[in-house]
Amino acid sequence: MDVANASLLDEATGAAEAVQMSYNIHNGKRLKYFASKTIFPQTLGVMATKCHAIGIDLVIGDIRDFDWSKASEFSGLMV
Repeated sequence: MDVANASLLDEATGAAEAVQMSYNIHNGKRLKYFASKTIFPQTLGVMATKCHAIGIDLVIGDIRDFDWSKASEFSGLMV
């Protein structure tokens, strides 16, 4: 059988890993993560599972409505 040059890291897993990395960069002090409502539902689901596991709130909404004055409360955002 031929070997495929394919990664096992799919979009949803990559998004969840990005959540974890941004949480770690802030040493666990920022307990919110913003995700655009336009992200695929299955990706949001995996992100929600990761956020629940590490104890942070996943805020899903429209990036145009994001309150940038409160950005320092979030460990990251994904659009």
